[in-house]
Amino acid sequence: MATLEKIRNRAGILVAVVIGMALLAFILGDFLNSGGALFSNTQFEIAEISGKSIPYQKYQKDLNEIMEINKFSSGKSSLDEASVQQIQAQTWDQLVREYVLEDEYAEIGLSISSQELWDMVQGENIHPIIKNLFTNPETGELNTMQVIRFLKTYDQDPTGQQQAYWLYVEDLMIQERMFSKYSTLISKGLYSTKIEAENELNNASKNVDFEFVAQNINTVPDSLISIKNGDLENYYDNHLNEYKQKASRSMEYVTFDVIASEADRMDTEEWVNNIKEDFANTDNDKEFASISSDINFGNSYLKKDELPEELRDVMFDAKVGFMYGPYFKDETYQLAKLSEIKLIPDSVKAKHILLQATQNQDANQIYAIADSLKNLLENGANFAALSAKYSTDKAANEKGGELGWFRANQMVSPFSDTCFVAKTGEYKLVATQYGLHIVQVTNKARKEKKVMVSILGRKLEPSSKTYQNTYAQASKFAGNNHSYEDFLQAIEKESLTKKIASNIKEADQELAGLENPRELIRSIYNTDKNNIIKSQNNPIFELGNRFIIGFVNDVKEEGFAPMEQVNAQLSVQVKKQKKAEYLAEKFNTVMQENKDLDFIASKFNTQVNEATDISFRSYSIPNAGIEPKLVAVATSTEADQITGPIKGDNNVFVIRVNSVSTNENLNIDLQQKQAMMQYQNRANYEAFEALKETSNIVDKRSKFY
Repeated sequence: MATLEKIRNRAGILVAVVIGMALLAFILGDFLNSGGALFSNTQFEIAEISGKSIPYQKYQKDLNEIMEINKFSSGKSSLDEASVQQIQAQTWDQLVREYVLEDEYAEIGLSISSQELWDMVQGENIHPIIKNLFTNPETGELNTMQVIRFLKTYDQDPTGQQQAYWLYVEDLMIQERMFSKYSTLISKGLYSTKIEAENELNNASKNVDFEFVAQNINTVPDSLISIKNGDLENYYDNHLNEYKQKASRSMEYVTFDVIASEADRMDTEEWVNNIKEDFANTDNDKEFASISSDINFGNSYLKKDELPEELRDVMFDAKVGFMYGPYFKDETYQLAKLSEIKLIPDSVKAKHILLQATQNQDANQIYAIADSLKNLLENGANFAALSAKYSTDKAANEKGGELGWFRANQMVSPFSDTCFVAKTGEYKLVATQYGLHIVQVTNKARKEKKVMVSILGRKLEPSSKTYQNTYAQASKFAGNNHSYEDFLQAIEKESLTKKIASNIKEADQELAGLENPRELIRSIYNTDKNNIIKSQNNPIFELGNRFIIGFVNDVKEEGFAPMEQVNAQLSVQVKKQKKAEYLAEKFNTVMQENKDLDFIASKFNTQVNEATDISFRSYSIPNAGIEPKLVAVATSTEADQITGPIKGDNNVFVIRVNSVSTNENLNIDLQQKQAMMQYQNRANYEAFEALKETSNIVDKRSKFY
């Protein structure tokens, strides 16, 4: 739509009327074709949880409330995109938790009494949320008087924000305590028996030393095995859970990037040349550059080596008013003007008292306090004593308010500017984003030459004509290539670069290399495989300074991947299985002749390997790698037994256990307690996840966001 706006602004009323009529026709056509579905109940369903339909309005109401709470608590009037996305996810999680757990709570009669709530806020068991909100950061102790004062006055706020905030906090505490009770009930029902503990200890305390002969599965060539028609199907049926998948889409696309043309370059350079004389003649370089420039260059006094490299030699020894440029840097045509030359110190030493307003103070009160302290200091008051009493800069307070030596660029601009022009010993008031400072410069380094350079820049950007030309190219491509086959052929014929975005989830907010792709992602999920992606019947998506045209080339639905989709994976696994069976038969044949490991190794042109101190918990085997089946068989085999063939993940083995040792000092009670603690720790997360899985959650947020 941004491109349509650019074209409309520059092409006049006629284009606007044509576009408006086309959009109106599309909207009416879509409504008539849908049979009025726009107003159906399911149109506004954002989720289904445990068979309950959740309306969009419910989610949006909760979202708005949490956004207002965040703005109130952070003191911001608006939230950035990242914060909004985070709050959207938080609102969804709360909605899911509410609908998944409410029936569970009701069934077992869980609730929070008013007495419990009072106890969490003012009683002996203060909730962590209250502690976090009302703890004195300096003492680390809960300010109970502040809690009481807030509870008595929050409903007197005429804006209603404090009351809404408190009700939100109260609800959070209730929900957390309810879930804590629920999790405790479940965890108390989990138990580990002494027999289970003893078996676990026996497995863990048993260590074996063994020798083995291994033959890698990949040594068998494909020509020695055959795969029948039913082999893949049987493997698929027996390992179905391995092919569980989330819904996803993949797309192939081309981009038409809007890049400034040579005409744009010439126009930009001409603009800079035309303004050069005005810039040269102005008496206020800083204001002129600020109003006219596309870039911001700090107006600081700089030494020669602090100037941009391209200006050092031409500016530092020039006279005030000297102009340089235009020159091209960072995609910008720039003009530089030498505004001032001064002898100023390279660094200064200062100390300060920082005053910050509290909830009960306004700016006028802070300035009054600062003026009073400044008068006291000028009349001989002790700086360190006043700093310790009034300043909020704790690090400086430890040194009597001293900041030490610093250069101009080491402090925020207002503070730095004041310090470098102030006289030594003089007290100054300066306001910054940190608060109001009472500052005294106590020493200055020797003065040296510094210059102030004002820079005016004009960014090289595509013009509306360039946008229209690029859009026309994209439009022509989309118009000529309606089918997936045409799309692929056109890419090859026109030597375009085909790009791929794979495994796109319906709720994804980002796609690598594409700016603000949410509408594109939503449109992908409304497009069938091998079809061109459209939004409001338009196949061209404008994402930043590029136009996108794409086709959906792969569709994966929630559930189990169909067999034809995973045929390649199945072939690999079945081949591996067949090769393991082939090697196992060869091992059996050799072992019928002689079970000696050296003899077996010679037949396979390999060697006998050793593994020592292997327990059931061992992760890998030297010279074998990660082979859990080998570990399991070895640790359950008696001494002096030859066992095999064992079909592992990557090898087939024959083993001989040489020795078995066990730790007799088994603390079954301790193991039992540890197992129960593990069960209880898992209860919080796994119980809720199990409930979510059985709730059959259908997430439809992507229709709206």
